[in-house]
Amino acid sequence: MIVEEVLDCPAFKKGDQITIDYPHIVLEETNQVCLSALDQCHPYILPLSRGVAFATLGIGEDVGSLRCCCSMGSVIFNVIKRRSRVSITPETLKYLAKLKLDLSKLQSMPIFEPLPEGSLEKIIPLLQLQQINTGTDIIQQGDVGEFLYVITKGEVLVLRQGGQIREEVIANLPEGECFGEMSLISGKPISATIRAKTPVTLLKISKKDFDRLVRENPSLSIYFTKLLTQRLQMTSTRMAETLDKGMLGSIETFSIPELVQTLALNGRTGVLVISSKKGEAKISFERGYIYQVALGEYLGEQAFYQLLTWQKGQFQFQSADTLSIKRQVEKDTMHMLMEGLRRLDEGRSNHVKPKSSTR
Repeated sequence: MIVEEVLDCPAFKKGDQITIDYPHIVLEETNQVCLSALDQCHPYILPLSRGVAFATLGIGEDVGSLRCCCSMGSVIFNVIKRRSRVSITPETLKYLAKLKLDLSKLQSMPIFEPLPEGSLEKIIPLLQLQQINTGTDIIQQGDVGEFLYVITKGEVLVLRQGGQIREEVIANLPEGECFGEMSLISGKPISATIRAKTPVTLLKISKKDFDRLVRENPSLSIYFTKLLTQRLQMTSTRMAETLDKGMLGSIETFSIPELVQTLALNGRTGVLVISSKKGEAKISFERGYIYQVALGEYLGEQAFYQLLTWQKGQFQFQSADTLSIKRQVEKDTMHMLMEGLRRLDEGRSNHVKPKSSTR
């Protein structure tokens, strides 16, 4: 659907395009989307996608015109039915064969499934093949991310270090899953070690190519947004369950803001004890809300803000059904955390010495 004429419509301009591979909108080939326009054109788009001729619908022979009207204005679309869209070239299929894959298997993987063949045509030549033996670390916690990895055969372990347990298996990733994306997107060090549980065959994409692909392919960007959300939720839940067991941990592995956010979001009740050479601090939670904070002579909010400056130490969470204590902290937990982080940023800025000037 190509916009031919616009009258007072704020959503479209002449030449804008909506490409539909029914029932999906091909985001990579679409400029703007309006639900009202899709709703009004749907009675025609559905039969066209099933092979009904334009003339049968009374909107032309090879090109039809559809009008969308609403209180904001109106738009006339030229509807062009394509018998075939951009497809994979023979050269690209040959390269795919070198990667020990066929097109149907590639398209069955969650990361590639939502993409049109036109996008796959651009992505496939960027893929690199890598074979890994059992027990080999593919990436290690703390490294800088360089690649996105997709498992085409085998299974890997996701391990995290820290606390009483030197290495803890936090997940298994089977064929079709990907890893390494969080570091590429955030720019932060890799948060877990990935080790081959079996012989593994991987496809990998460099950070440079990954950044460009996400920028140019909205479907891929949406996929990774959903994936990151799911994995952050899983990490938060798993971390809360670990804390409930009373295990010792290091605030170098899990920072104090991460601990507070996890306990707050998961509605935990108990006391978080943090100790270091500077002393011992206690944060009491009731259903995820901070009720009391004690750090030496500091109490309440001031104790909390002082505690956030700690970068080294050990923590342990003592879970409880209820604490039955009086609340001494009035601010909402997340609001107080944001205020504390703001103060930290200000403190760092004030410690930056200005460059001396010479005349």
